Amino acid sequence: MLSSVREKQKHNRRERIFNESIKLFVEKGFQETTIIDIAEVAEISRGTFFNYFPYKEAILTEYFAKNLQQLHEYPNSYDDPFEALYAAFGELGNFVENNRPLVPPLSYELLNPDAERSRAAYKALPLASIFREILLKGRAKGLVRDDFSSDRLARSLANVYFLTALQWAAYWPDKPIQEELRKQLKIALEGVAPGSDSVGTQLEDTQF
Repeated sequence: MLSSVREKQKHNRRERIFNESIKLFVEKGFQETTIIDIAEVAEISRGTFFNYFPYKEAILTEYFAKNLQQLHEYPNSYDDPFEALYAAFGELGNFVENNRPLVPPLSYELLNPDAERSRAAYKALPLASIFREILLKGRAKGLVRDDFSSDRLARSLANVYFLTALQWAAYWPDKPIQEELRKQLKIALEGVAPGSDSVGTQLEDTQF
């Protein structure tokens, strides 16, 4: 019983740190928010923070991962893999549009020169695994090329999303993010699908 109480306290403390951190990131800015700031609002010591998160970027990665959980349904929600990918990119576009200030620091973490941190951030996000499931279903129907592994194709699509989101957030905030993502995905799919002309024609009028 005592152990369960302690576990609940730890869980609640972690949730408080997480929620207060996100509030600060939004209100104050990610770069401007320090671990000391987070510790103060979460009513913990600076040392306690590191018992729950190794660095503040880990909170940001978890925030994105939590808010993209619904994407796990996409591989089983569409019969057409390309329709699933366009729908997923549309959902991703909505999310980055609503969280634009947090996109650059997340992207920088994915490109962190510390390979372990970069790898941890990439694995924490569900995109590549979800895209892989979609592509595997498409490959079973003969719609996706098989001269590259599904993992490589999925990573390529995830990279298309991350780079487009970063460029939009940093340089093109006045452009519609949905349009930018759609264009970049269309270019990527023309390389993924064995019949690029048919894919382009099929999805010409598809909307997010």
